Amino acid sequence: MANERLQSLLDLKKSLGGTSIAANVIGEDVTPWFRTIIIDRGSVDGVREGMPVVAPAGVVGRVVRTAASSSRLLLLTDHASAMAALVQRSRARGVVVGKSGGLCSLEFSQRGEDVRVGDIVVTSGIGGVFPKGLPIGEVTMVKKGEYGIFQSVDIRPFVAMSRLEQVLVLVR
Repeated sequence: MANERLQSLLDLKKSLGGTSIAANVIGEDVTPWFRTIIIDRGSVDGVREGMPVVAPAGVVGRVVRTAASSSRLLLLTDHASAMAALVQRSRARGVVVGKSGGLCSLEFSQRGEDVRVGDIVVTSGIGGVFPKGLPIGEVTMVKKGEYGIFQSVDIRPFVAMSRLEQVLVLVR
């Protein structure tokens, strides 16, 4: 089992190209206010604040604080997390924001955009933090209200944040 996890991390590293730093999850902050984890790589390893973090299943979050030999990651599911994204099938754009219950929502998706339950949401590459096309999650609910210009879209992230053991920090 551990061998399979490490092999999938190695496969991801090869598929992404460029430089990345493998790290182990060594702690987590599970307060109601923040969703962060701590990894065993820090500034001496080349990790810097703002760097994107991924796992074989998809986006994890980004580095928000570094120490010499550890770093804190803000998870995709945290309320303070936001990243530019698009729906893979229709190319509808929006911003993925963390939500309670380990979910996310696609904000600023206009009512007229074609978004359906089951659609895959990926990073758009806009903003310069995450490369384009990294998997984020699957649309689980779309609700078009009677008023307003936006629709409500819920997303279930592909990465099970509570079971993370290893991640890759992307050096950009």
